[in-house]
Amino acid sequence: MRRLLGGARTDLSAAAIRNWSAYGGEECPRCGAFTGSNLLRTTPSSCPSCAACPPFDFARSLFVYGGCVREGIRAAKYGRRPVAAEALGERLFEAIRGKWSDRFPDAYRPTVIPVPIRPMKYFHRGFNLPALVGRALAALAGWPYSPLLLRRSGGDSPQAGLRLDAREENVREAFRVPAGARMPACVLLLDDVYTSGATAAACARALKTAGAGHIVVLTAARAVL
Repeated sequence: MRRLLGGARTDLSAAAIRNWSAYGGEECPRCGAFTGSNLLRTTPSSCPSCAACPPFDFARSLFVYGGCVREGIRAAKYGRRPVAAEALGERLFEAIRGKWSDRFPDAYRPTVIPVPIRPMKYFHRGFNLPALVGRALAALAGWPYSPLLLRRSGGDSPQAGLRLDAREENVREAFRVPAGARMPACVLLLDDVYTSGATAAACARALKTAGAGHIVVLTAARAVL
């Protein structure tokens, strides 16, 4: 952690991010879990992450959360290092127009909503990484961007470090939509890392309760559990 907080050896430049290796194996068609034989001993039709039927339509992630990807995201989030969010947005947009094009047809025009962080965390970091990446992606795709449509009102303990079974409880009812807000029919919920899926599920439930229709979860990276 000390090396990451110092950040001197972690390259967060646009050139470095453009060289991050995207996951190229099999994915669960619903939750997007990386199901390659070298990662999980499962098949897309029997993904354990989908046993509880996620409250979103499907999820996709671009990178495995490990190596330089993990170091880069942690350096940005915990070391308050500037990160080339535009480059991350570009990589996601390339995947949307390329490897995921069957899931993102040309007529699809969602509203991009970043997963919010706690106000105190924003005060310490000075930015919300999903919001920066989401803004870049929305600009590239020509999609609406609504960073204030989802608010965080609970879940004061950081998810990092919690047991998987404690993560869901920590963010239960931690997100809300402001009263009277008009919900879009299609939402692209953007976060930096998908770990247990607890945060994505809690956000999706809040959006569905407020009237959102089709919800896609998109994250830069996915942890392999």
